[in-house]
Amino acid sequence: MAVLLAAMATLVAIYYFWPTGAAILAWYGNWQHSGGVFAAALASGIAGGIISETSLVYVVDRGRWTLTHLEHLAFKFVLFFIGGAIVCEFYRLQAFWFGEGVSWSVIVPKVFVDQFIFSVFWSTAYQTLAFRWQTLRYSGRQLWSELDWNFVIDRMLPVLVTNWMFWIPGVVLVYSMPLVLQMPLCIFANAIWAILLSAVARQKHATGMAPPELVPTGPSGFINSTE
Repeated sequence: MAVLLAAMATLVAIYYFWPTGAAILAWYGNWQHSGGVFAAALASGIAGGIISETSLVYVVDRGRWTLTHLEHLAFKFVLFFIGGAIVCEFYRLQAFWFGEGVSWSVIVPKVFVDQFIFSVFWSTAYQTLAFRWQTLRYSGRQLWSELDWNFVIDRMLPVLVTNWMFWIPGVVLVYSMPLVLQMPLCIFANAIWAILLSAVARQKHATGMAPPELVPTGPSGFINSTE
């Protein structure tokens, strides 16, 4: 988490303190912004689905693709494609509500709504339920039978707390950027985190421990899970 936050902070610093870097980032942000929600959703799907699964295959499994890997790739691509579209529209809505400035009077309410409303009632529930549904081999009946307060406390709450540990400072960095660069920075975080988690998985695999799965938090991030 510290490495990823440092990488995000570096991009923010590049934008504000290096004119050439700012021009490149602004060009990319405008290019993705011109593609609308579809471009944001596609980039999110690539980061959360394709990059995450591909990095696990080549870092942990030495490039040996299986049908399970392809299933995970397709599932996560669809999951994060949908999530990316929703997050993109959420960022635009936040800009409409609170403005597009980078003062604390703008950033603080955005962070509060993001982490204590959007993440609590949508993103954590959506992604935790989706990954559990996949684990149950897409059985809606089994998933429904598990939905009680124990599910909330044992599964959703740990994800939410881990989410806050990373994404509260993370979205401060996201909302410190112009609107056209907020979604790219979020997607960058997802892609880099997927690669970093693969390195952690490789260490666990080498010591005989079960490699972790990618489980999402926040707008569209990942945490380490042994589930």
